[in-house]
Amino acid sequence: MASRVSEYEELLQDLGDRVCGADQARIQRVLNKDHQDLYSSRADSSTAASSKRENMVDGVGAPDPGTERAVPARKGSTESLDCVEEDLNRTAASRATGFMGKNSEVNWLGQVRKRTDPSDDDQDESDDSKMDFGSGLGGMPRSPIKRREGSHPVSESTYHCDDIPLNVQDDVITYQLPPKEVADHLLSCYLECVHPAFPILGQTTFLKQYQAFYNNPMLQTGPLWLAILNILFAIAARYGRLAQAEWVARADDEHTYFSRARLLGLGDDVLWMHGELQRIQVTGLASFYLMAANQINRAYAMSGIAIRQALTLGLNLRNEDRSLADPSKEIRYRVWWAIAVTERTLSVMTGRPAAFAATDCSAPLPVPLDEASFMSSNGDYQTPAVNRLRRVSTSESRSTAPSTPSSISSRHKSPSDPSTLRSPGGPTDAADVAPNIGLFFLYLARLSNINDYVMKHLYRPPVLDQSWATVQSIMSQCQGRLERWRSTLPPIFDFTVRQQDREYLRARMCLGFSYYSTLTVTFRPCLCKMKRKMPHETGRARDVDHANAVTCVLAVRSMLDLLPEQPDPAGMYQETPWWNMVHHLMQAVGILMLELSLGSLHCPNSAGELLHAAQKSVRWLRSMSSEDMAAGRAWRLSSELLQRVASKVGAKIDDQLLWPGSLDQAVPMDVLISQPTTQAPYASDGYLAAPAISQDYAGYPPVTTWEPLMFTSYDNYLFADDQAPPPPQNQQNQRWSDDVADGI
Repeated sequence: MASRVSEYEELLQDLGDRVCGADQARIQRVLNKDHQDLYSSRADSSTAASSKRENMVDGVGAPDPGTERAVPARKGSTESLDCVEEDLNRTAASRATGFMGKNSEVNWLGQVRKRTDPSDDDQDESDDSKMDFGSGLGGMPRSPIKRREGSHPVSESTYHCDDIPLNVQDDVITYQLPPKEVADHLLSCYLECVHPAFPILGQTTFLKQYQAFYNNPMLQTGPLWLAILNILFAIAARYGRLAQAEWVARADDEHTYFSRARLLGLGDDVLWMHGELQRIQVTGLASFYLMAANQINRAYAMSGIAIRQALTLGLNLRNEDRSLADPSKEIRYRVWWAIAVTERTLSVMTGRPAAFAATDCSAPLPVPLDEASFMSSNGDYQTPAVNRLRRVSTSESRSTAPSTPSSISSRHKSPSDPSTLRSPGGPTDAADVAPNIGLFFLYLARLSNINDYVMKHLYRPPVLDQSWATVQSIMSQCQGRLERWRSTLPPIFDFTVRQQDREYLRARMCLGFSYYSTLTVTFRPCLCKMKRKMPHETGRARDVDHANAVTCVLAVRSMLDLLPEQPDPAGMYQETPWWNMVHHLMQAVGILMLELSLGSLHCPNSAGELLHAAQKSVRWLRSMSSEDMAAGRAWRLSSELLQRVASKVGAKIDDQLLWPGSLDQAVPMDVLISQPTTQAPYASDGYLAAPAISQDYAGYPPVTTWEPLMFTSYDNYLFADDQAPPPPQNQQNQRWSDDVADGI
């Protein structure tokens, strides 16, 4: 009977993800009631009687004020989800930073700054805790949180670079392109280091177009395709500089490529033109580049444009047009999930809502196969094999519950060979596929769904009307989803164990950082002084709060354990999700320093270990600052907070971690850039240096005719005569065909 009840609960949870409004609220109330009844039935009679006396007032059955059933969710660290605490339109700095919600690490750093500010008379989270408990859940007054005028603006706690102007370079030549050798390095770099986690392009067709374009300088193409190419170059150039690639000196600056892309496809018309696939790819790529450049406010805005344009084409929905080739449908699904994952990542970084809801999406998750698997050697689409996996991903896209774990049985076979599928006669599970990059992105998209669930149920204003007991239940559900996801990971993607495999090292690191980040955000509401906020909380609920806070701290420590103790920025960028590493390190800094500022309330015997972990984060930021301005700003901010926290706990920190200058005085950027970094080979810590840039992509055979298999004439993906670049306005702005012919 118990197993049947568990199955019913899981069914209700899955249905709750697929409905909305009153139906979803009703399902949640039933689940919460069942959990409360279960706890009550398991208690012995004496304990139950004592609990009843403790939670009753005047014998009318009302919960005792101050218990988890009476206190609203605002008593956790997310007490002000439904308000803005400063005028964000007041200054240029506040406008550049924008609103940062409770799940953003920028907000966490602001809380640490407030708690450790010696000039702040009220350093505890006590404004909300002094509210009258006697009003009960329904009548709890929403008193404004008191703040000193101008105290701790959000712009003081950000490390992002949105305040830096993003102007088009004056001397840029719009249609100029790098030499073929440099372009090959840039494109190869992008496809190896970004595309697996951001498959917004149809790689097969794009490579054919790229080769034809460079082999035939007179070939006409449209500005949007050139904009895509230049943004790829900009992203790759940024990576090459951070990873200190030997070829980067021969490439233009990333800002040059991005300036060209802006002139070609991101001008004023981007707000007025109708959505099309190439325009969605341009805006999606631009959002990814801005995120990697820590222009988060701009990235969030650009990602919203990409999402809106995708919605206008229905990319968020299942496509059943029989006239559209199946490979084209799959590419469109991947375009959608690429921008959806990026949008949700930016939602976590900023604490702002995503531009779409999960209930708006019926597009199936991408099939767990490499793009090369879509066609056989003769160019035919592998419909039976892929459709079996399509049925699996279609059902999974409607539920965040992962499938049953299973082992990988065909490691020795090619990951792009559909014959590696088990059960050839019927539907199969994604884990039955040999390891490949498509399988990695499927698990990343699944985790994105869970991340969205966490954000929706824990960090949106409606949660404030729920009781704290309900919030505890939601956290438990989120943790269950995360653990089911992790338990179904194929062994090759298991980031919790050290492996000899290097082919999928970046995939493991990407999944690992994303998993621990989601786990951290899930339990962040418990990382505060709950006892003073709920003085009559039951012992069981108090134990749950404590365990959740400890899990939050352990999550960031596990995140830091993914990195070697000795910093090696170049090696780290080559093996991790390099576009988000400052964000993840600052998440760790925020949580560790919050716990230390609370006097290691939840980890009283681990203060020294927490301080060591915090110093490890700062040490990595310092080493990264020589090439990354955002890392330099993060180092300065974390160095200041580390000094404050260390003095509060009576500890001493390494002088080398301190910012080289007064904390209340801006240090010139040339001083920052000149700071030396310590380089150590990753091999000594279990990692291997990244292989040299592959030439596989550069040798892709050119074509003289376009195959209509992948895209229809409406995709605007092929070269078009009516999209030829405009004639030159002056001698400098010459045609791209002449530039290529001259080898510029």
